[in-house]
Amino acid sequence: VHRMSKKVLLASIIAGFVAITLQGTALAHVVVKPAEVQTAAFQTFTVSAPNEKEMPFNTVKVLIPSGMHHVTPTVKQGWRIDTEKTGEGESATVTSITWSGNTVPSGMRDEFSFSAQAPEAETDLQWKAYQTYENGETIAWDLSEAEQPKKEDGSPDFSKSGPFSVTKVASVSEATAAIQRS
Repeated sequence: VHRMSKKVLLASIIAGFVAITLQGTALAHVVVKPAEVQTAAFQTFTVSAPNEKEMPFNTVKVLIPSGMHHVTPTVKQGWRIDTEKTGEGESATVTSITWSGNTVPSGMRDEFSFSAQAPEAETDLQWKAYQTYENGETIAWDLSEAEQPKKEDGSPDFSKSGPFSVTKVASVSEATAAIQRS
């Protein structure tokens, strides 16, 4: 019986962690995954960009948080990929990636990816993203949830902006730590 209750407790802890982790990104429409990565790990990051407007979008720009190393975009057929950097030569650091030159129709979504090495210290990576539509309108996914404008009824107003996505950088993942404690 003790062994069974320990398993139930562990499952509850993991389910609670997943719910809390997803809660922070549930409102972010342009989302960078994974939600968690280990310190100094090389990782492929995926930018999920749905089209929630009545017209196609044609550009997605993601700002790369400080501390990221070896940032390399993945080739995406039909899209032009531009990177902005600070510094020169081997000390150059990618500060943003922009995908443009193609479209994602209304009601559809697409994914864009890049690889990078996570920071060496524990932190929360704040992924600020900008989605531009064919008419030139840009939606800025660069606010904290507390900064998100509200409609008159109190619900979030995503017409011009939205919350940024977050990836937790941890020395040991929360799920692994919960399993190790059991």
